[in-house]
This record gives sequence, structure tokens and C-alpha cells, in this order.
Amino acid sequence: MTSQDSTFQKKEITLMAVLAIIAMTLLTVAIVPSFRTAVKDALIPNERVILAKVSGSISPEGPKVTILKIRTKDALTLEIYSDDEGSENTLLARIPLFENRDGYFVVNGNATNLALTDVDQDGTMEVVAPTYNDQMVPRLNIFKYNRASKNFDRVNAPEGTQAQ
Repeated sequence: MTSQDSTFQKKEITLMAVLAIIAMTLLTVAIVPSFRTAVKDALIPNERVILAKVSGSISPEGPKVTILKIRTKDALTLEIYSDDEGSENTLLARIPLFENRDGYFVVNGNATNLALTDVDQDGTMEVVAPTYNDQMVPRLNIFKYNRASKNFDRVNAPEGTQAQ
């Protein structure tokens, strides 16, 4: 064996040792939740990202609204702003969606992740925002405007509604 062969083997052994240390470090970060959270916080900033926007009138009498589906680091939320003429846009409601993965569904032949549509066919539009939970189970979040409280209430899908 020449000295050149032994030098080459030393470089290979050193490289393998460095790669093994990197692999063990990454494995430790992936397994230990506190390390994983710290790395995730460092890599993913806590910023608001607007995923979807829809505007329209809740009913023929109003109110006109603009709805934003917003993702932050930990959650999805809906923010509903009044869009009536003669007044500036004011926040009517901030609704937390309890799942943190955005979803899509089909409305009138178009895929969307936020819709203002008449789900129960009563002439009043409902806010529909699909999501997925951690086990990737889909949920269709439906919110109906309550004129008495001037707020949005969570409702269930009407009888006979089928997923497409």
C-alpha cells in the first residue's frame, strides 16, 4: 500500500465521519419536539399570508363583505370586513378555523378554497371554507350571517348535501 492510498482512505474516513455526525444531528432534531419546534421557528417566519379573497353581498339587503382566508404560522383564520359604501372597511369578524391545512372544493364547476355561496338555498349567502385536519380528514366550514347579533355562526351542511 502506498502513502497516497492511505491518504485517500483518511479523507474518505473523515468525510464519512462528518456525514455521520450531520445525519445524527438531523435525526436528533427530527425526533426531539423542542428541537424540531426551534428549527421550524427559525426557518418559517410568523407572517400572515392571504390564501384567498372573496367579495360579495350576504343578501340582497346587505351587508356587502370582503372575506379573507389567512394563514399564520400556527392557524388558518377567516377575516370578514364590511364593504358597504360610505364607510371604511371595518372588521366584522375574525373566525378561527380549527384545522391548519388549507383545502379545496368544487363550486359551480370551479375548484376554490373560499366561497360565498347559498348552501341551504334560503336566499342568504354563507361563507364556505374547506380545511384538512392533521390526519388529512376534510372539513367543510360553513358560516351563516346572523342579523340579530351581526355576527357569523357556524352551521352544519343542510340535509341532502353530498360531497362531489
